[in-house]
Amino acid sequence: MSINYYPPNAFDGSNSVQSLPFYLAVQQGKVAGYSMVNKFGYNSSIGSGAFETIWETGGQLVFQTTAQTVDVVSDDVNDDVAGTGARTLTIQGLDSSFDLVEETVDMDGTTTVTTTQTFLRVFRMSVETAGTSGNNEGDITVTYSSTTDTAATITAGNGQTLMTVYTIPNGYTGYLLSLNISSGKDQELQAKLITRDTTVTNAAFKTKQFLDVRGGQTTINLNAVTVITEKTDIQVDAKASSTSSASASFDLLLVQDGY
Repeated sequence: MSINYYPPNAFDGSNSVQSLPFYLAVQQGKVAGYSMVNKFGYNSSIGSGAFETIWETGGQLVFQTTAQTVDVVSDDVNDDVAGTGARTLTIQGLDSSFDLVEETVDMDGTTTVTTTQTFLRVFRMSVETAGTSGNNEGDITVTYSSTTDTAATITAGNGQTLMTVYTIPNGYTGYLLSLNISSGKDQELQAKLITRDTTVTNAAFKTKQFLDVRGGQTTINLNAVTVITEKTDIQVDAKASSTSSASASFDLLLVQDGY
């Protein structure tokens, strides 16, 4: 898709919109049915054994099979609705139908708070309000209530999750635009972007991109050639020749059905 091409059924009718680059107009919410997703993650300790998800929790993320409430807790008492740290936290993800859902909760320090909404997937969390420190003072962990699997982690001071994980919502198609991988050491790092179509029974993860990095970073621009259907899980995994930090990001163009 040319960056200056506008799908006729998505054009909002404003004379000024078509003078903008396409992706800028999408980011500004001026192209109906189209949106952008940027996911970025970090793992401080990628090992040389099995591939690990690039997220702050470390190890492999466990995808859930049923929607559940999630439990929110910090390891610092100051992350409290009346404290100096994180006061409120917003959780974004998908419900049992793979529809977008979010909830904002009041933090209660080291005491667990449980959501009222249920989540099948959690793909982003962010601190919305904070006290005098301006951010979360402790590590905030969210776990699924029934399985106790970790859904996401916000490391102290980061203010939001760093997780290169996403699931295409119900009624949307994703188009992969770019992928970036970086290594914290001058050594070999292997990384792969994998996807799994959850509409297929017992579906396996498939490698869509595989990159070797030695120090520094590598970016590939995919220009929307990789099409990812609704309800498909996406994540970036990596392993290193010896223990190292690693980060990754990817950009998606998200298109609603009918556009």
